[in-house]
Amino acid sequence: MSRQSDGDLTAYENLPSLFGSTGSEQRVDTEREQFRLLAEALPQIVWTSRPDGIQDYLNRRWYEFTGLSYEQSRGEGWKQSFHPEDLPEAEKRWRHSLTTGEPFEVEYRCRRLDGVWRWFLGRAIPVHESQGRIVRWFGTCTDIDDQKRTSDVHSFLAEASSLLALTLDPEETVRNFTRLAVPRLADWCAVDLVRPDETVERVSVSHCDPARETLAWELARHEPVDLHTDAHGPGYVIRTGQSELLEVISESTLETLARDAEGLRLWRELAPRSSLVAPLVVHGRTLGAITLAQAGSTRSFSAADLPLVEELARRAALALDNARLYRESQNAVSRAQHERHLAEQARAMLDTLLDAAPAGIALFDRTLCFVRVNRTLETINRMPAEDHLGHTMPEVLATQSPGVDIVVKSLRRALETGETQTVESTTRLPNGEERAWLARYAPVRSAEGATLGVATVVLDITERKRAEAERERLIAALERSNQDLDQFAYVASHDLKAPLRGIANLSQWIEDDLQDVMTEETREQMRLLRGRVQRMEALINGILDYSRAGRMRSRPERVDVGRLLTECVELLAPPPETVVEVEPGMPVLRTERVPLQQVFLNLLGNAFKHARSSDMRVKVGVRAVDTFWEFSVSDNGPGIAPEYHERIWGIFQTLRARDELESTGIGLSVVKKSVEARGGRAWLESSPGQGATFRFTWLKHAPEEGR
Repeated sequence: MSRQSDGDLTAYENLPSLFGSTGSEQRVDTEREQFRLLAEALPQIVWTSRPDGIQDYLNRRWYEFTGLSYEQSRGEGWKQSFHPEDLPEAEKRWRHSLTTGEPFEVEYRCRRLDGVWRWFLGRAIPVHESQGRIVRWFGTCTDIDDQKRTSDVHSFLAEASSLLALTLDPEETVRNFTRLAVPRLADWCAVDLVRPDETVERVSVSHCDPARETLAWELARHEPVDLHTDAHGPGYVIRTGQSELLEVISESTLETLARDAEGLRLWRELAPRSSLVAPLVVHGRTLGAITLAQAGSTRSFSAADLPLVEELARRAALALDNARLYRESQNAVSRAQHERHLAEQARAMLDTLLDAAPAGIALFDRTLCFVRVNRTLETINRMPAEDHLGHTMPEVLATQSPGVDIVVKSLRRALETGETQTVESTTRLPNGEERAWLARYAPVRSAEGATLGVATVVLDITERKRAEAERERLIAALERSNQDLDQFAYVASHDLKAPLRGIANLSQWIEDDLQDVMTEETREQMRLLRGRVQRMEALINGILDYSRAGRMRSRPERVDVGRLLTECVELLAPPPETVVEVEPGMPVLRTERVPLQQVFLNLLGNAFKHARSSDMRVKVGVRAVDTFWEFSVSDNGPGIAPEYHERIWGIFQTLRARDELESTGIGLSVVKKSVEARGGRAWLESSPGQGATFRFTWLKHAPEEGR
């Protein structure tokens, strides 16, 4: 062969035998020229080889496609244009065809002059002479890259759809996707998803070199995706919804991608040569992004890969969304089952509560028919629940008519006005017994406020009514008895005190008449006699006060406590050297004057009796405590041991002999009874040698004021 100046292979010195050895030279030249024109006109690469398989002709299409020269293509030089992964299978089949004479056919990739690999279908058939010996092989290489790519894409997408549909678990779906992409589409693949708080999380990584998967995770942690500022990568793709293609990633590109020195180190160790990032979009919503990168292999991404990757991302997004919807539906089902279980439990608890309630309980619908009845109401109405349900009150209580009209009116009023009704009524049972009832009728509303029906609670108050009637009878009898006692106490007091005064006067007259002859001892005995008379009179007055304390009530009036205390001190007339300190800020009350005055008189009198005689000090204080005033009366006396703090409030109780200190033992009992009858309490704070402080509380406002 020789090569013309235009670079085409045009020397055909070996072709005459191809067309035969007979005939004129002119005919051979004509046929040779026809073959050349035909071979050059075909869109395929055309080649021929000798019977031993050595190639001896390539048409112009070969040189245009590969960019190789004739010299570079000679011998086995043409092999450099075929993909090294495909050559072993092609040579195996070619040797088989040379041995058997069978036609040759194989698919392989051939590198275009710009470095792009394209798929070709190689075919060759033998040419035999008349004796059947193979004298030459005719071959063609047809570009099938587009068809094969389309077929592979459809096959790959079908496989991807099947794999993505294998599970409805979102995490497993993502893992399936990354395993599918590596190594079919890329050397490594990562998936980043947007969380509800608009942060981005890397959820799956697959690498053809498992040892490098850790680097991809570490890079994601070191350089998290920022949806708002990233100018490249998943953040940019998710924000814009546009795919990003980097056909070639150079060192300068890595420096642009990295945020700092550590990030650059991780990028260099991952060593991506080409990358493609596509958004995961479904129903107009971007769920995240997939990142595909070529690293160790000779592959790189181009614009031709975008449609496949974007379609794959779309299917992955749809599968992921379906998985999420399924999980949400499962969660919703679980919640519904849990809520139904809780509702059933609540209903069981409500049923138990209703049936255990001592009151009759029923629910009515808007037509005022029974829809629920508890056991107590069954007992009250003397019929089972089945005879209530679906019936109105008049239908159920037809034989107990006296109070039914009131009940029906109250039910209808509660339903129409939305206000709770409280009604007392009586009914007569079939056995003739009359029972009294207290019923409350309350509207049942929906969450939106619509009235759904009426709930009623019925109490049998027959015994209570009887008890109230008996109580009223007893109260009336007690009032009559109290009046009789008051009258008796008054008469007894008057009748007892009259002879006592006579004894006192008589003793004084005797002493006056016998003054000259009476000894000092006799005079002392006469004084003791009059003292006993005075004590007896004080005891009678004390008993009368105690009987009236807490029972006799007067109308509330305006009371200036400060002025009241001054009056009490003046009435008691303590020794001149006594120091009485009344704290400023004493309140002005509207209350019963006499009981409060009596309490202060008793406490002040008690303090004057027990304070130290040489340095007598009494202090009255006050402070506000919620709805009460808390008053205190303190003295500097000998104090009272804790074990006697309760005893002193008892009637006729004194801690010192009456001959040592004149006392009836009734005053503190009157204080306690008067204070407690008006809602307060009285107590003592004291210890031996520390004096005593008596405290009591008194309402700020009298109950009659309705405050």
